[in-house]
Amino acid sequence: MLRFLSTMMLAVLVAAPAQALDVEKDAQKPARTQAEQKQAASLADEAAKREVSGEDVSYEAVLAAPDDIKLNYRYAVGQIRRGDVKGSVPTLERILLLDPKQHEVRLLYAIVLYRLDNVVEAKRELELLKPLPLPPTLRSEADKYLKAVTMRIKRTHITGDLGVGFEYDTNRNAAPASGRRLFGGAPVNLTGSSRRRDDTNVTLLGSVGVRRDLPYQSIPEVFGSFSYYQTEQTLTKNINIKAYSLQAGSAYRAGRAKLTPTVLYDHVQLAQSTFLRNRGGGMRLDYRLNPDNALFFEGRDVYQDYVRTRDLPTAWDRTGIQVDITAGSEHILNPSMKFGTLLGYTLKHAMKRYNAYDRYVAGINHAWLLGKGMFLTSAFTVNYDLYDQPEPAISSSLRKDTGMRANATLGAPLSVAHAALKDLVWTFTYEYYHTLSTLENYAYSNNKVATMLTYRWEVGL
Repeated sequence: MLRFLSTMMLAVLVAAPAQALDVEKDAQKPARTQAEQKQAASLADEAAKREVSGEDVSYEAVLAAPDDIKLNYRYAVGQIRRGDVKGSVPTLERILLLDPKQHEVRLLYAIVLYRLDNVVEAKRELELLKPLPLPPTLRSEADKYLKAVTMRIKRTHITGDLGVGFEYDTNRNAAPASGRRLFGGAPVNLTGSSRRRDDTNVTLLGSVGVRRDLPYQSIPEVFGSFSYYQTEQTLTKNINIKAYSLQAGSAYRAGRAKLTPTVLYDHVQLAQSTFLRNRGGGMRLDYRLNPDNALFFEGRDVYQDYVRTRDLPTAWDRTGIQVDITAGSEHILNPSMKFGTLLGYTLKHAMKRYNAYDRYVAGINHAWLLGKGMFLTSAFTVNYDLYDQPEPAISSSLRKDTGMRANATLGAPLSVAHAALKDLVWTFTYEYYHTLSTLENYAYSNNKVATMLTYRWEVGL
């Protein structure tokens, strides 16, 4: 029974910090990644929606009146709305040639250049607006984008996140749905604290990342990050978690391909005692088929060093190498939506072969920019785990698990309430996890509701 409890606690504990740390690592990806590209696309799209209302203008109408500034401007806005951001550039340039004093057009032109990653030209256009006596609203917009463009041009970027949140789980201890556990092949009814138990926790997140842009086209950047994750449970104090993560790497470009090697180290504590150290590295290859579609391939090789603790005396049995291989695709559906797919394989070695397994994963994900900095992300994944050997202490049957996870996160900067709160981001997350297993011990479900307030900052040197 003790071995089974240890197994279930490890399953619950390892998942939470790993997911949180992965989120933080994603947040540390260098500039000019999809996150920044989506943000720039959103800025251009929002500017287009804000500037002009009404139906789009046809190209034939522009040909009939090539010197009509208002007609050309409506045509450019229509191009941006349809996702043809690059195509709007000559239209906006033509307007500025006809009348250089069209300041609203110049601002939109600068935003489009920023969207296309032409930050030098975008800054030049915004600098032209800086000394002019613009209306307050236009001045505020121009200053905001000039600050963003100036930050992009900096060679060294230091970013940071600090978050505090609250989580509620309906089955925090992963109690089997059957209300029983197998022990030596015989079913034993759950009693006391081993029964299904809901719980709440306070979550703390913190990270600092550094990126240095290099003056080489083939080696554009190097980066590093440190992340911290902590949960304090209300009831199940023995699964309080602290996790520290270090990561460093660089990027290499060749045509449409980008190769990003990384090294990593994780240190996870359970109830103030060390129980897991990860040491290893990874390699990710991104290949852009066209501006809207990309493929990626990623591999990770990590040595997982588990340490026996008072609550997990069999943790060491899981020590061994874990290899993860993932491939997928990313598709920009329009300036505000992105869809992705993934397929994965995991090979887990362990000191005891009943803790070793092969895992096959498939999933989809979706991101939606809602405007004004708000966003909605969602994902659904399925994994199938096939273990190497039965565990005699539980059953003579071989363990096979099928897990399903669905989640969605709604987020918004607090600038929607007041401009002074622009660096604070609020998120609300719902997650449902359900697993089926050939052993009833591991068949359970859990609902998680979480909310978090995050402060984000960035400086350029």
